Parts: sequence; structure tokens; C-alpha cells
Amino acid sequence: MKNKFFSFFSNSIILFTIVAFFLVQNIYATSVPTFPSCISPQGEKIVYYSNGVHGVPGDTTTYSGSDAVYRLSDTTLLQCLCLDDGQGIQTNWWKISSMTQDEIDAFTAKGWKYVPNGVPWGLSDSPYLVKNLNYSCLAKTSNGVGGGSVLGLASTGNIKTIIFYITSGIALILVGIYLKKNYDNRNI
Repeated sequence: MKNKFFSFFSNSIILFTIVAFFLVQNIYATSVPTFPSCISPQGEKIVYYSNGVHGVPGDTTTYSGSDAVYRLSDTTLLQCLCLDDGQGIQTNWWKISSMTQDEIDAFTAKGWKYVPNGVPWGLSDSPYLVKNLNYSCLAKTSNGVGGGSVLGLASTGNIKTIIFYITSGIALILVGIYLKKNYDNRNI
């Protein structure tokens, strides 16, 4: 009876792992472009302000610090804002001229913000999706030295990987217990 229970339980965990893996997949008709981090920005630097007051899309707060914008491709830009207190805000800009409203809605449900026109931000007259991420950078000293260096990007994790490892770990533990019980029963 115990062996049937462990067999049923371990098979259930394996089935749950497989189902969870496929359920947490991000399914988009349009694939999300990759963005480098502000730790090591890439692309062509098109704007740089060593200091000043800046805004962040989707946030009504004004921020003081340095700001740099990099062109990654025809449809992607990276903005690295390093605040005077050492905190940073990375904004991933994605030009979405040919995206449908359903696709836009799907991305905004996943945390992207919709910017209907890039002109107020110094960009082209096109719609954009943006995503803001926090990172740490060195605050400027009183003589201006050391400002804008990046220490690290905040890790947000990946739920699909986490679920996979947790359920796989539980399944392996159960299989180990089952095998040990069978081995102990044979040696009696």
C-alpha cells in the first residue's frame, strides 16, 4: 500500500512539474527584444547629461542625477538614469509601430508601460513600450568624481526556473525515499 502511495505521489509531482513548466511559458505573438543592463551598456550613446532633473516614463516623480541613452537598434533604446543618491533606474524603450492593440494589452499586463508618442521624450513620433528596472550606481562626490558608475542590477528572478527546480527537487526526494524503502525491504 505504501509503495502505491509513493508511486502515485511521485508520478503526480512529475506530472505537476511538466504542466507547470508549460503553463508559465510567456507566449507572445511578438518576441521581446533583449536589452543589456546599465552595468555594461551597449549601443551608440545618443544622449548624455552629467546632471540635471529627469523624468521616468510611467512615474510622475522628478529625479536629479546623470542620464544616458543608448541606441541598440532601430526599435530599441536603453536609458540609464543614475540618481545623486546612488540609486539607478534603467528604462528599456521598445518602438512598437506595427504591434496590435491585443499585443500591447498583453505586454502592459506583464508590467510594460505604454507610451503613445516618443516625441515628448526626445524620441521619434512612434508608440513605445517601456519597462523600468532598478539598479545601483555610485553617487557623485562633492567634486563630481565617481558619478555614474554602476555597481549592479537588481535581480528579478525567473518564476519558470524557480517552479521547475522546486518541483524537480521534491520529485527527486520522493524518488529517493521510494528507492530507499524498496532497497531496505529487499535486504530484510
